[in-house]
Amino acid sequence: MKTKTIAGITAWLLFILYIAAMLYLLLFQRLISAGSLESLAEPDYAQAFLARLELVPFRTIIEFIGLVETPTIGDLAFRNLVGNIVLFVPIGIFLPLLFRKQRSFRVFLPTTVLLICAVEITQIVTLLGTCDVDDLILNTAGACAGYAVFRSFVRPQ
Repeated sequence: MKTKTIAGITAWLLFILYIAAMLYLLLFQRLISAGSLESLAEPDYAQAFLARLELVPFRTIIEFIGLVETPTIGDLAFRNLVGNIVLFVPIGIFLPLLFRKQRSFRVFLPTTVLLICAVEITQIVTLLGTCDVDDLILNTAGACAGYAVFRSFVRPQ
């Protein structure tokens, strides 16, 4: 078997593992802890939906930055800020690595934003998370950092 083929298969397997881990972290972990999607049938679904919606840019980021030094919540705030960036760095590497068209930043960026929006919408519709514009900002920053890492190792073709 050729080295290039083995590398390609390995990249696809790692990508699949990454996607599975992300689905677990972003959706299924909460579903497992909740036990079911009963919250979708709640009479106050609209109220729960609106409570999980944050459309003001940088509100959550600024709030968490202010909490980082707080003894009890600081670790959670830091993990949220950094985690939202770090968890999406692999997207910036895998998309251009596995899909040639994604090597153009003009194609990569909208694809990434749409994927992140799909995750955010799924989280709020299922009430398994929040839909926060700051998550979109941080996740996109992480994916762009991954793209920069990819670009530093792979020349444009």
